[in-house]
This record gives sequence, structure tokens and C-alpha cells, in this order.
Amino acid sequence: MEISLYDTVFRKEDGKLIKFDIIVPSELRDLKQIYQFGNEFLKEEGIMAKKLISSEECDFCHMEIANEKIAEEIKEKGYSIFKHWGF
Repeated sequence: MEISLYDTVFRKEDGKLIKFDIIVPSELRDLKQIYQFGNEFLKEEGIMAKKLISSEECDFCHMEIANEKIAEEIKEKGYSIFKHWGF
């Protein structure tokens, strides 16, 4: 499965930054949907967000072939998240 990675840096309400990738199938190009996946992830992590993810925090990074774990998660949820730092 070919995937697209969207590099996301988000400022939490306490001012600290977190960085993660929103990973979606490469054919998904609906940015509103991709941002919504990021906002769902924040909610799942218990991160309250007054300002939702938008183009200011999230940029297309690159495409690659998914490993088995990521491909399975995308099949189940429609997306995957890779945490970089700040959590």
C-alpha cells in the first residue's frame, strides 16, 4: 500500500509542541479529512485543542510504501499516526 505522510507540529494549550505524522492512503487527498484524523488523534490522546489542526500545522511531507503494521491500522481506522516528540 502506498501512503502519504503529513508532517504535523501542534502547540498544546500549555504551550508545548508535539510532532507527529498523519499517515493516510496515497489516494486520499481530502485535506479536511486528513486534518480531522489529526484532531481525532489529539482527542484520543487526551489533548484538548481550542484550535484545530489546519494547514498552519500540517504539511504534506512524502509518499512511501507502508509496512504491515501501518497498512493494517489504515485498513481498520482509515489512518495511522507516528509520534515523533513532545508526548
